[in-house]
Amino acid sequence: MTPSPDSPSELRQHWRYVLGCFLGLASGVSSLYFYSSGLFLKPLAAEFGWTRGTASLGSLISSVLLGCAAPLIGQVIDRYGARRVTLLSLAALSTSFLLLGVWTQGLASFLALVTVLTLLGGATSPLSFTRILVGKFSRQRGLALGIAITGTGVGAILIPLIVTPAIANFGWRATYLGLAAVVLALLPLIAYFLRGADAAPADKGRRAPAGSNLKALADPHFFRIAAVFLLCSVGIFGTIVHVVPMLTDLGLSPNRAAGLASILGVAVIVGRIVTGLLLDMFDAARLSATLFMLSATGMLLLATGQPALVLPGLLMTGFAVGAEFDLAAYLVSRKFPLNLYSTLFGGVYATVAVGAGIGPFLAGRLFDISGSYVSWLCLAAGLLFAAAMICLAERRAAKNLSGMVPAAGSSER
Repeated sequence: MTPSPDSPSELRQHWRYVLGCFLGLASGVSSLYFYSSGLFLKPLAAEFGWTRGTASLGSLISSVLLGCAAPLIGQVIDRYGARRVTLLSLAALSTSFLLLGVWTQGLASFLALVTVLTLLGGATSPLSFTRILVGKFSRQRGLALGIAITGTGVGAILIPLIVTPAIANFGWRATYLGLAAVVLALLPLIAYFLRGADAAPADKGRRAPAGSNLKALADPHFFRIAAVFLLCSVGIFGTIVHVVPMLTDLGLSPNRAAGLASILGVAVIVGRIVTGLLLDMFDAARLSATLFMLSATGMLLLATGQPALVLPGLLMTGFAVGAEFDLAAYLVSRKFPLNLYSTLFGGVYATVAVGAGIGPFLAGRLFDISGSYVSWLCLAAGLLFAAAMICLAERRAAKNLSGMVPAAGSSER
């Protein structure tokens, strides 16, 4: 349905939901914990005599657990409401940071507390906040998602700048207590901005019957979407994790390599906002395919080993990194009934987590075998091209969609 020229902008109507989700994502497990976890490695290893690999177990366990639990967390959100579940999860995340600072006495207690943090704080990930936005936005859904998800990008920039000096000046235990205080301080503000978020959605599409959540995970259209984001996460995360050693292998100094790598953060933020805006204007499947091919081209530019092509290659690659969750949230919300959204997006989130684990390992193994990253970059580009082809195939298949239908009033973008 085409809106009347006199219809108020959805963004102007529902700006507080976007701001609440932005703050929630910036202070949630996907930002505050994951972007700070690496900063605690050295102080934890120094205090308890751990190796660097042992100290990294917390991040590994957290990533795997969140990926495995995401579809189940999604079902809880679909059943009880995103705002209610999210606020409880934020309170649990704050408590978990507090316990990490107070109760960590060795490896067993540290890993147990990280497990608690991940499971109880898992609903502070994009699972819940994107569910709120897809329920409130229809015409400007892509832009709303793009703006809100930049919260994780802002977290990626600010957290190292704040946490690193805090650990140096006050110690790691006090810094964990500080993170707990940050979440607790933002909780009332997030609750205020998200009031009414669990009310009836603005986009009142058809609802799937009760008990369809798990069945929807077996839908072939969901499988195609999940395959797209598995392929792109393997290629993208494998490249991003190895980008600094990749650049130093080209002869750049470590400082220069780190400076260029930091540009990825800017590309991520810009990519999320621009992609969100474009999703409201163009066909989502074609736009997704275009972005994945753009990222693949950036990887091929890096594979040439030409210093002049490093910057454009990084920017093109990083643009897709900033777009992946926007695209996943948008595609799932357009192709399936809204009351299945969190479960299905949780399934996609799980595939991204799996890909994020496989990609860096595979990139490292190919480097060990070949002595360079060229073979990996070519493979990663191929994975992105394959994801683009599946997007285009899914667009054609969606015309014959039966059983699961898009939300009423949505164009098949």
